[in-house]
Amino acid sequence: MPVDRSLAIQVEGVTKRFPKMKRYREMLLHPFRREEITALRGVDLRVARGELFGLLGPNGAGKTTLIKILCTLVHPNEGRAWVNGYDTVSQSWRIRCSIGYVISEERSFYWRLTGRQNLEFFATLYNLERIQARKRIRWVLRLLGLESAADKMFKDYSTGMRQKLAIARGLLTDPAIIFMDEPTRSLDPLAAQHLRDFVIEEIVARQGRTVFFSTHNLQEAQLCRRIAILDRGKIVLCDSPARIKEQYSTPRYHLRLGYRHPGELPRLLAAFPQVRRFRRLKEADCWELELEPERGPISELIGSLVRAGVEVHGCSLQQVSLEEVFCRLTCSEDDG
Repeated sequence: MPVDRSLAIQVEGVTKRFPKMKRYREMLLHPFRREEITALRGVDLRVARGELFGLLGPNGAGKTTLIKILCTLVHPNEGRAWVNGYDTVSQSWRIRCSIGYVISEERSFYWRLTGRQNLEFFATLYNLERIQARKRIRWVLRLLGLESAADKMFKDYSTGMRQKLAIARGLLTDPAIIFMDEPTRSLDPLAAQHLRDFVIEEIVARQGRTVFFSTHNLQEAQLCRRIAILDRGKIVLCDSPARIKEQYSTPRYHLRLGYRHPGELPRLLAAFPQVRRFRRLKEADCWELELEPERGPISELIGSLVRAGVEVHGCSLQQVSLEEVFCRLTCSEDDG
């Protein structure tokens, strides 16, 4: 498959397997038996330049493995991947010069160094010249609002400040593509929202960089131009959040009822297949129904209820949520 250099990221048939750790008994009884765990299964993916792209999946789906392959930290067993037009295996050094990698792992910093000293250390690892490194460090500290805290020890940083420093480190090399592995995992809701706003408004919209981040936070995923849902190592769907919800939405209506004989209502509703579920609200004589019109006409149901003396208080269309689609795609199949 030829590489498309107009894309920021291109993945073709990537599969990754890891050796399964053996217990001591298994090592004695079967020392030469090799068992493997498949983390990724034939993943295909394309990400445009300047795109905010989200990789959504449950824990253990393979999100971090895919990001590590794209960042050249792990090699695939099968398939190929290109980042910025460079092959992740044969041209890994070129990729490392053009990407930033942001993780929420605090142990990757030195706690007894200041924020500025940490950045100076990593700038040296990135082979930045001293004058260039100082300019970049001043720029990222100002960009992230860390100038006043730059000379404080990392151990005295709040969780939000530590995550900002991780982004600052990821921007040191002026990368065209930034990979973020669950960047808001340890943040409180307010700090997480500030971080999301910064990524969208500054890094993507203003600077035009490509951001590829993994998450299992559905609120974050809806902010992306496109998302890929990864489950059991496979991409099960890739599209914009709006199209995904539209594709998997089925019309559902909520109906609020009032009835003077609430004990008889469940028996009355049992005769209508349109009723998906119903529940009694706090009010003694108020019920809420969820209806699926593909199982039968709603007008027929409402007419029958009215003739039976049921009061219809309201009827509204329910919009499908991304959470519902996500659960449907990742929980519908049995393991194995």
